[in-house]
Amino acid sequence: MMKLYLLHGSGAGHQSDFLTRFKACLEADLNIQIEPITLEYMKDMEHTGTKRPPPRLPKLVEEVAASLDRNEPMILLGKSMGSRIIAELCQTHNVKACIALGFPFYPAKKPEKHRLVNLASSENVPYLILQGTRDALGDRVWVSQQQLPSNIDIQWIEGADHDFHVLKRYNKSPDQVMECLSGHIKAFLTGLKLIL
Repeated sequence: MMKLYLLHGSGAGHQSDFLTRFKACLEADLNIQIEPITLEYMKDMEHTGTKRPPPRLPKLVEEVAASLDRNEPMILLGKSMGSRIIAELCQTHNVKACIALGFPFYPAKKPEKHRLVNLASSENVPYLILQGTRDALGDRVWVSQQQLPSNIDIQWIEGADHDFHVLKRYNKSPDQVMECLSGHIKAFLTGLKLIL
């Protein structure tokens, strides 16, 4: 059975409402258990209740890399910052597919400081990005103007922001958004024959 690992974003861990709901929905949809990975700085934040920024990305990549068997076939999912980490792991681990939940293409209001180099690190590993059209860290107009690697597939979630909150006029409940995300992931993995 292919292992699925899920990495959190920079400011909220696996106890967040979004990741709790997302994990439950996807596990039910795929009938596969997803293993969450919590970074050390996040464990400290959850223990102390004190917010702090994460360490620099290379250190986080090194931490996750050391916790996984390099030869084990795996599917990696990442929320925001986690999606940058999983792209880098394609260089060192037996990654069969990557899935980003809101890729942080650039810091808010700073598109000139883009993070496209992380996506380039994913090389030929199939990489699905689920992105809200209102994402302040990578909106549809800016992303459509970039030359992305050929292994990148983007599915846009209409009206959604970086945390997949959807404007009321789209008439989509949080549950429907979760089902939409899960449906895209199931189609992607089924198409790659990584799940039945």
